[in-house]
Amino acid sequence: MSPSLIFDTTCLSHFACAGRLPALESLVDPFRCIAPVEVRIEIRAGTAAIPALADVLTADWLESVELSETHELSAFARYKTLLGGGSRENTGEAAVLAWAGVHGDVAIIDERAASRIAQRDGIMAHGSLWLVVQGVRRGELRRSAAEQLVDELRATGMRLPTDGRSLFSWAHEQGLLPQW
Repeated sequence: MSPSLIFDTTCLSHFACAGRLPALESLVDPFRCIAPVEVRIEIRAGTAAIPALADVLTADWLESVELSETHELSAFARYKTLLGGGSRENTGEAAVLAWAGVHGDVAIIDERAASRIAQRDGIMAHGSLWLVVQGVRRGELRRSAAEQLVDELRATGMRLPTDGRSLFSWAHEQGLLPQW
């Protein structure tokens, strides 16, 4: 059985703001996709200001999980301590790292600090652009559609390491694609 994809708030919220949740659903098919309750709480908190976020909460392809086992809660507490931010910040990232680490799943997380912690702890973690590049590799997206999608995500304020025009050279430099 392949690992599940465990989503942090950033990927989900920016795809929703861009009106591209259906594209994300297509990119992650056939993976089991999970958003911890902490991520859903962060998204729900933003729906008053950004109504498009409500679409994440009703996406039937995105399963909700709650950290409840002792080893899950212990991992969450450790990651929350490492990430800091008081009681409201970084809870989604900590929950994603805890779930992915305990269950051997893949964290979909774009924040640098959380990505570094994942790498240090041997948790497989990728950012949103990895999903886009994998979609191209599998034939789900054409090159022009991938470039446009990246630009649409950037237009929502998403901080990405490249724009659409430079996506493929960036992906090659990162070892995600052969030479284009």
